[in-house]
Amino acid sequence: MSTSTALHLMDEQDPAPTTIQNTEESLVRVQPALLKILQSAGAKGDMFTLKQVMHYLGQYIMVKGLYDKQHQHIVHCGSDELGKLLGITTFSVKDPRPLYDMLKKNLLRISCTGRYLITYVNLLICFLVVLAGA
Repeated sequence: MSTSTALHLMDEQDPAPTTIQNTEESLVRVQPALLKILQSAGAKGDMFTLKQVMHYLGQYIMVKGLYDKQHQHIVHCGSDELGKLLGITTFSVKDPRPLYDMLKKNLLRISCTGRYLITYVNLLICFLVVLAGA
């Protein structure tokens, strides 16, 4: 099953949605609600690469113990800030659509290097799958 998809983000200078690619140079500005979550997982600043956003989001889920201990692909976030941000109580990394939707609303592209394609949500999925096998 392929979970690869494009994530369309708003550009600070151009209100038309932009697709961000799996690239180290593309920076995004994180909206305050998501930024609070990322900073509680160790993030500094408010501009990150998508890879960094996904890393800190994975760290947050792991440190807070939000994943189901029996079915570690499931994240229980209903009583957490992440759940409020996602607007749901539980999600599975096998169906990352709620994560995609949340990122589309909470990340602004600040790089002016053109249109790109994202696969960083897949990075979080891989991180959680590895965690599940541990």
